[in-house]
Amino acid sequence: MERIRRSLAIAALLFAAHAGLAPRPGEAGELAWHLARERDGIVVHTRPVEGSGIREFRGSALVAAPPDAIRALLRDADRFRDWFPNTSESRLLSRRGEIAYQYSVLDAPWPVSDRDNVLRSETSIDSATGRVSIRIVAAPDEFPEQPGRVRVRRARGEWLLEPVGAAQTRVTFTMHLEPGGGVPDWLIDARVVGTPFEALTNLRAALAGR
Repeated sequence: MERIRRSLAIAALLFAAHAGLAPRPGEAGELAWHLARERDGIVVHTRPVEGSGIREFRGSALVAAPPDAIRALLRDADRFRDWFPNTSESRLLSRRGEIAYQYSVLDAPWPVSDRDNVLRSETSIDSATGRVSIRIVAAPDEFPEQPGRVRVRRARGEWLLEPVGAAQTRVTFTMHLEPGGGVPDWLIDARVVGTPFEALTNLRAALAGR
């Protein structure tokens, strides 16, 4: 009887796979993360995104600062260009409570046009644990398009700040961004590992000198 049950189960799985009914990795956006770089206490993972040629990244590091100090730096749009990679311009467009809109310009190598983006961020804080989540999504129509720049229309991500002891925070930065405008996916994908690594390195340095 056990052998019959096993045979029926295998047959059902084979039929489902043949009919396209078997679950596929990533159907619900849950493709596996792969380690891409680990250095100086910064760990970067990437994973493919269905329907996109550009990988999503996740960078994580311990930062010697409390969540409030890190959150204050992330909220400071004027300082954003001083530490975030390849950013030549940044400014706050509006803020209402924990929802903000920020404009920034990403330098692109010649002859590719610079990209600009408008990001909507929403902050939530767990008062019991001190955990801070800043969710980010593209809001391309919240600011007029600028001459000579290509507007990023697809982006989503999160800054996650988790307290570790009295004066340390585990910072995790996740992002998937598509710059559009005909830039080859391989060119953008080449920065997928470098961007979170440099961002977290610079974030540490900026907070050390706060």
